[in-house]
Amino acid sequence: MLRKIHIDRLKIGMVVEKMDHSWMQHPFLVNKKKITSEDHIRALREYGILEVYIDTDEGLDVEVLAPPPELTDLAAPLPKEIPLQEELQYAEATQREVQNVVQSVMQDVRLGKNIESDNVRRVVGTMIDSIFRNADALSSLTRLKGYDEYTFVHSVNVCVLCLTLGRRLEYSRFDLQTLGIGALLHDTGKIKVPPAILNKAGRLDEQEMEEMKRHPLYSVEVLESAGGVPEESKGVALQHHERWNGGGYLQGLRGDGIDRFGHVAALCDVYDAMTSDRCYAKGMPPHEAIRKIHASSGRDFHPDIVQTFIRCMGIYPVGTVVQLDTREIGVVTAVNKEKILRPRLTLLFRDVRTRLPRPVSVDLEEKAPGGRLFARTIVGPLDPAGLGINPAECFAEALPATVG
Repeated sequence: MLRKIHIDRLKIGMVVEKMDHSWMQHPFLVNKKKITSEDHIRALREYGILEVYIDTDEGLDVEVLAPPPELTDLAAPLPKEIPLQEELQYAEATQREVQNVVQSVMQDVRLGKNIESDNVRRVVGTMIDSIFRNADALSSLTRLKGYDEYTFVHSVNVCVLCLTLGRRLEYSRFDLQTLGIGALLHDTGKIKVPPAILNKAGRLDEQEMEEMKRHPLYSVEVLESAGGVPEESKGVALQHHERWNGGGYLQGLRGDGIDRFGHVAALCDVYDAMTSDRCYAKGMPPHEAIRKIHASSGRDFHPDIVQTFIRCMGIYPVGTVVQLDTREIGVVTAVNKEKILRPRLTLLFRDVRTRLPRPVSVDLEEKAPGGRLFARTIVGPLDPAGLGINPAECFAEALPATVG
């Protein structure tokens, strides 16, 4: 019987019947090959092969083998869900720890040292725990970023977004770990791009653009030298600039030729880039980025992934300041996954001139007296800077609202 397995589960004694190619040809003269040494497995990895089909009638079956160490680590029960305000303090600590690890990784790459993949695996696991306890806590912190720290903050944010979206896609914890490692390290290769190109305010010329387009390959080289990084994680780094219609780079892959994690990383990478302030450009509001991503569905991004992303993030993502038809002003604190125009808010202003004495929590699914009409509806987003709103205020302890 043929069984499709990931390359990380391939062992000596198995018989490979055929292979799924990634971006290189396989190293053997024929497709069918009995694995008799670790060199065979290493050669497949070096050629970028992510999955193979094994013949369980002629060789060992994966089920008779012990699970990989990383699967053993991920077998613990999933954390229980807790309220946003309770998780936020843990999420903030997690964010700081992850940023420190990424800074250390970038510094190691800059100095030509191998990165410590064990630290990356550990912090990704911590992020996964946070997202399972409350999916909105870490994602809300992706709004807090500055252009002076763009490279490593972007890496952290993309990882958070990928894990949040991956959970919505019902990926296993093992898959989330693999996706998260790749997302966190996807831009390590940018350290090898000259700063003059990386931070250029104007349009890149043809030669500069060609160099910039090599950064996914540089990232893969970094991950190859690290050791212990799953092949699918390397695929995230390699494919995060590929596009659904084939118009991306490095390989010009299209449609289902792009790995599943590549689709997720491409979308999350663009969303965070769109909403980030850079030294040469101001980021757009999240709702506008969502609109542009929706418009790119089926062109740049996998249509199903786009729909799931929008249901996950909402039309107005967590942290968006909005005005209601009651003239009240609040901040989105939780997305309604089923009714994305009806999120939960924390109200901060009675109207544009009158600040509430204390934040008030409201659910936009609440009905007005009589039960026929909604008590509140979003009119549109507002610029928080003009109102002097600190993003952290949206998660202050709020009182329940009264309707009517």
